[in-house]
Amino acid sequence: MKPSWKNWLEQAAGAIREWLERESHSFAELAELIRHHPDTVRSERTWLGLTYRFYSLAVNGATLKMETKVTREGKERILFLSLHAPRTKAAVYRAYDEDGDLTDIVATPPLAEKTAPV
Repeated sequence: MKPSWKNWLEQAAGAIREWLERESHSFAELAELIRHHPDTVRSERTWLGLTYRFYSLAVNGATLKMETKVTREGKERILFLSLHAPRTKAAVYRAYDEDGDLTDIVATPPLAEKTAPV
């Protein structure tokens, strides 16, 4: 078999495998994953008396980022959440977007340790 055909078949098999391993999660579930994952990098900034938290997580080839505002009661309000995975369109939640909802479901690569390939 020609190397170009072999390469194409390997790429196609990889793409099919990625598609079959896809999971579905809501933005709210992704936010909880980001908050509680041990590899999450978190920073906090206070400007003009308002506190914001910034989260970043890279897991299984996907990059998740989240920005929250801390309320006076100490609760966090999600302002922005994004998921960037290889060969897929980015999924983004913005609090100010009227069409956005934390219950919206997005396709992700395997994110949980029990489902991520070894």
